[in-house]
Amino acid sequence: MKLSIIVTVLATTFSLVTTDVIARDVDTPKKEYLKVMRSELNKNEPGAAVLVSQEGEVLFKKAIGRANLELNVPLKAKSVFKIGSITKQFTAAAIMILHERGKLSVHDDIHKYVPDFPTEGNVVTIEHLLTHTSGIANYTEDHELMLKEATAPATLDEILTRLAQHPMKFQPGDNMAYSNTGYVLLGKIIEVASGQSYAEFIGEHIFQKLGMKNSHYAGRQIIKHHVSGYDLSADGYVNTIHIDTAWPHAAGALSSNVFDLNTWYHALANEQLISKESYQQMLAPVTLNDGRISTYGYGIAVSTLGGYQVITHSGGINGFVSDALYVPEQSVYVAVLTNNTDINPQLLSQRLAAKALDIEMPSFKEVTLDDAQLKAFEGQYVMQSGAMYSVVYYQGGLYFHRGDENYQELVAMSPNSFFFEDNNVYIKFSDNEGQLILNEYINFSSTPHAGTKH
Repeated sequence: MKLSIIVTVLATTFSLVTTDVIARDVDTPKKEYLKVMRSELNKNEPGAAVLVSQEGEVLFKKAIGRANLELNVPLKAKSVFKIGSITKQFTAAAIMILHERGKLSVHDDIHKYVPDFPTEGNVVTIEHLLTHTSGIANYTEDHELMLKEATAPATLDEILTRLAQHPMKFQPGDNMAYSNTGYVLLGKIIEVASGQSYAEFIGEHIFQKLGMKNSHYAGRQIIKHHVSGYDLSADGYVNTIHIDTAWPHAAGALSSNVFDLNTWYHALANEQLISKESYQQMLAPVTLNDGRISTYGYGIAVSTLGGYQVITHSGGINGFVSDALYVPEQSVYVAVLTNNTDINPQLLSQRLAAKALDIEMPSFKEVTLDDAQLKAFEGQYVMQSGAMYSVVYYQGGLYFHRGDENYQELVAMSPNSFFFEDNNVYIKFSDNEGQLILNEYINFSSTPHAGTKH
């Protein structure tokens, strides 16, 4: 159920697209997609299922890895995974369905539906919960609760009583801070407003309506094609710690496969579930009390990939991580579902989308540089934003540091360019009249975030 969102003003740049580009997208050789998958996945380990589509039509589908290590069962493209916080898209859409039917308003005070949940005298609205701007704490940050209490069954009301013990972090609208507690509350609001359980409402009004036969509120029932989840320990892969799905509830309790998710987002974006106006409301950025902008809408984050706007969400729950993105300008959808928490699904989804959209990518293939070549890039770099980046040589390696983050190793892919093993950010050094420049490329942008060696 994890997601990191930086509150920033979204500067979206749209590429000029021709019918030639669209034709080229459809004709992307399958071997190019396979190359991306094989660079990160091993058929003998827990792995991933992926799908790439355009206008809802599947362009590529594939699974690499094991669905169950004990039985040595291979993953299939149709395998069913826990999707973690991608569940939040379904929860937000359910709220919009009820909003359109007059059963609630996103501007309602949550105490209309959960009168006993403490907000310390603040008015918290449904919209605050949807956009993670409520100030209500995130219960998954309570590690003792997650390790001891969340393994046992409980009713939704019992869970909310327990979550109410966490104090608020800030006043509503002052900040954006991811809160799974907020989405569990949305699940309760859906139940009160609809008269159905959350599982029943999602099942009837989304899964059944769209024919999503491999999507479920994943409790203790047997689910056909469902895979096992794994974590990587010092001794190898281990079965993940159990969590009772009553606890993630509307924040992360759903399971699905890549085909159903393709059906889901194409329907959401094309007025098959809610109106165009409601969908746009889900995508809209949020202005915080001090004027800052959060690009997380209602269960959806808006970002960029290359020159394209991207609508996205990731997910993480015990033993599983996931990522899905939609590029509205080309109607391209990519879903990556994994049963291995050592895999970064966003790395795969972005690279697969880049292949579909013909976005230029670096090789991400390691080359060897000698010590003198590496040491040449050492130093402090003052970035355009005013931030200070550090590049440090240590015992034959080059390391990158910014802000409060840990040092990350830079892996060379040319004499002057480097990448990180766990994401799609890469660095190129250039010379400007004897001045060394660090160029940071994020999400395959053609325009780098640049800084000068101090």
